[in-house]
Amino acid sequence: MASVTMGALWDTGDMEKASIYSVASEKGDAGAARADAAKRAGGARCGAGEARRAARIGAKGTLRTVDARVKIGLLVAYSVALFCTENLLGLGVAAALLAAVASVGDVPVARLLREGAFAYLIVGFLLVYNVAASGWLAGIAVALRLLLLVWASLLLTALSTPAELSEALRQLLSPLGRLGLPVRDFTTSLSIALRFMPLLSEELRAVRAAQASRGAAFEGAGLVRRLRAYGGLMVPLFVGLFRRADRLASAMEARCYGASGIPTSLDGRLFSFSDGAALLVGVAACAAFALIP
Repeated sequence: MASVTMGALWDTGDMEKASIYSVASEKGDAGAARADAAKRAGGARCGAGEARRAARIGAKGTLRTVDARVKIGLLVAYSVALFCTENLLGLGVAAALLAAVASVGDVPVARLLREGAFAYLIVGFLLVYNVAASGWLAGIAVALRLLLLVWASLLLTALSTPAELSEALRQLLSPLGRLGLPVRDFTTSLSIALRFMPLLSEELRAVRAAQASRGAAFEGAGLVRRLRAYGGLMVPLFVGLFRRADRLASAMEARCYGASGIPTSLDGRLFSFSDGAALLVGVAACAAFALIP
């Protein structure tokens, strides 16, 4: 029995919400009913989810059609070039190149700035430390390298769906599978982690809203009461996440995940000439700003 990709596996809610269980469930054949539900509901729901994800990240952008393996390779080349650049002029060119790629890919720069907020505290600490240790130029260079690396990583995730990135990593790391390393399990785990990140934020907002409606003091109260209120979010938050994980495990089991050692792909994308041209142009651009004296 052929296995399926992570994009076809992802469905945390079909076991609970899909109203398509067959008559077999009424006759006690729960296994057949689950398999039937997964087969009929999974494809449509997962396809709709991937379509919504593609629309949200800018599916009309030119770079959306580039192979995800090329995007990962260019991110690696860009990262190496950043650490090979030793002057602010080269880093400025790197920032301009990143902004140009975001523009071509129809990803707003303001979005990258907003979503990279989690790294700003670390960048500020490194800036102060390196300014004190090595001077202003060295401090600004270190901080700018880290910021550009964070924004480039966010741009990669904005131009590709988790399913595309997972499949690309599986293909890139497939030679390691011949050595007995669990490449498929690693890429599947990475894809699940990427997909659970927005779900974590969604679950946290839902639990916080529910607790606030019950009188929890998240704002306008003393520090102790606010800490106690936020501490009360942990138990329902983790219960909700474990519930989603259990549904995902049931969906994967119903789709016979791991039944075959040869994974298959829904899109079957081949490396095209345009992908090769994009890779060469991108690597040349990275080498150009890395070699600026």
